[in-house]
Amino acid sequence: MFLDRLNNEEDTGENSAARPLVVTRDSPRKAFFKKLNRHGHRSSGPKKVKRRDGVYRGNSFAGMASAQRVVVKINPVKNKTKGVGSGAGSGAQNLYHHIHYISRNKAGKDGDKAILFNGEDEGLARQEFFELCKNDRHHFRMIISPERGEDIEDFQGYIRKVMKCVERDLKVKLNWVGAIHYDTDDTHAHVIIQGRDGWGNDLVIGRDYIAFGIRARAQEIATELLGERSLDDIQKSIEKEVDALRVTSLDRFIERQANEDRVVDVRKENNFDKSAHYEASLKGRLRYLETAGLAKEDPPGVYTLSEDYQDVLYKIATRNDVTKQLYGRLEEGLDDLEVYSLKAGEGSVIEGRVLDKGPADELTDRKYLVVEALQGGKHYVPVGEPYSYERIDKGALVRVRPFDQSSGRADYNIVLIARQNDGIYDIEKHRSYIEKEQSYIDEDAREGYLASHIKRIETLEKNDAVSDMGQGRYKVPDDVIEKGKEISAKINARERKRFYPKLDILSHHAPEDLTDAAKKTWLDKELYARSQKKSGVEQTDARLEKALEKRQDWLCANNLALIQSNGEFALRKSALRDLTVMEVHQEGKFLATKAGLKFNAQKVLSNQEFTYLGHTELESGKWAVVMRGSELQMARLDKAPEVEKGQKIVFNEIDRGTFQMKAAEQVKQQERAQNSDKDQEREL
Repeated sequence: MFLDRLNNEEDTGENSAARPLVVTRDSPRKAFFKKLNRHGHRSSGPKKVKRRDGVYRGNSFAGMASAQRVVVKINPVKNKTKGVGSGAGSGAQNLYHHIHYISRNKAGKDGDKAILFNGEDEGLARQEFFELCKNDRHHFRMIISPERGEDIEDFQGYIRKVMKCVERDLKVKLNWVGAIHYDTDDTHAHVIIQGRDGWGNDLVIGRDYIAFGIRARAQEIATELLGERSLDDIQKSIEKEVDALRVTSLDRFIERQANEDRVVDVRKENNFDKSAHYEASLKGRLRYLETAGLAKEDPPGVYTLSEDYQDVLYKIATRNDVTKQLYGRLEEGLDDLEVYSLKAGEGSVIEGRVLDKGPADELTDRKYLVVEALQGGKHYVPVGEPYSYERIDKGALVRVRPFDQSSGRADYNIVLIARQNDGIYDIEKHRSYIEKEQSYIDEDAREGYLASHIKRIETLEKNDAVSDMGQGRYKVPDDVIEKGKEISAKINARERKRFYPKLDILSHHAPEDLTDAAKKTWLDKELYARSQKKSGVEQTDARLEKALEKRQDWLCANNLALIQSNGEFALRKSALRDLTVMEVHQEGKFLATKAGLKFNAQKVLSNQEFTYLGHTELESGKWAVVMRGSELQMARLDKAPEVEKGQKIVFNEIDRGTFQMKAAEQVKQQERAQNSDKDQEREL
């Protein structure tokens, strides 16, 4: 009875209602209970879940409401290889930096350095674990944060017990390192798990176990150490949500009880078959929302919720978190700081300078920028592309634009397959197309790539945009792309989906620092645009105007521009090309000296073998850095290379001065396959 009462009283709101516009498989929570054959009810004991298809699921069990509360976040991250000069050496730069981040100075106890440890030892070397994992496909990052972490005396011992339970559930030995952080309000641990299991295979952990199983184990061990939460503890935690400036479990419960007009009636003594304490907390939350202007009470006991009240709470909570994160980092202060909206199409266009940059959270590679708009005001902007983030210096000039809609790439691909098959999208024909025409997609990722298109075609069919013909075949009308855009917009609005804004880098470095740079800069492009009576920005300020004047003087002094007889400034015809050549030569000489080679400024020749050294980012784009003999050369690329350093490569000029780069062995294999096909044709 006591446990029944507790479970009845604390509702986390994680079971969401079915939604007709989008097709989904079982949620992690539903799958979790299915594996246990519990369906939300307790059984005699936890049931083992067997390993299938290389996915570990382990022994999952549900923590009770009386268990100690623990926040567990886990994120699988792919290892990546970067270009010339990456701090990680041969690859996995993101892993390298994360290891250094979790073991950084001042994050440990009493302001000391955070100590790396594993199941047996502590004081581990960062480089040793990095070398072990750097060539793996991926790794897992985890944060374990008990609500009463400060009361756990041996926090390392706690984490070791949790990881032993995880190993026992997964039936595999894990290589992992952890570090305890004491520099926040809540004592918590960071854990990095190698992406390979004890047999040397890629480690894949079941979605349901990631979502609930690890947290259940962490709760179990914390409860063993600290004891069960009392009814009074649980009630107090719910009471804290009554006037919280964030979206709470009470809000999620209220949202589910509201009718189509967003009205909630709480005039009865017991409205939702909950305990008297929970009912009182719900009514208290509604009164708080009413005083905050997020709900209206009329008549007494009947509340109409504002349509966007959860969005308002989310924005307030986000700004509070951001303010706390940035406190003391900006000399300019935070009074006028706004958090950029991630709702589709909601944010405004901002042009301005980067004042600050850093990691947005402790688990992922997501980053943030603080942008001071040219028209005034500061904006906290989450960045979804770490690659763009890495190329930006403080003081850089950027343009931030709202995400307006999804790319629709899946819909275009569906139409492509359908057009090759008399208007019929066939899943098996798409699979064959991927194998034949999209061999560049990693074999391990192809089924997932196809599954994303299957999910999309099911969503289109559910919303009457295509017709299901059975056996994995769908009739696709000509207007499916337009219908797909409308469906996506409805889903985005109803699901309150959030997307990272688009980031245009106008100048990677502060324009004020580039007035005498021997390369093509944003200042040069802006001066050229102005000579054509245009501008690259909507608005400028005194600092930019002063920088443009200085750049103008430097260009004239170096015979790259002149002041015409009418007093107007004009770039010489070849000025922009000459500036690009200056930059490439300067970078090439620097890299050649660093590598002990001689720089060859000549254009690379197609079909000639080179050794790939890496790539570098210049104002003019991506450039491959290659070696032939004792000489270093550079070639402008059409896209970021997918070739490992040290490989033999060949170039193919696809546009004037722009090359496509491929591994030489791959080209030879393709040529052998083509020659073999020709020989077979001759025999026939």
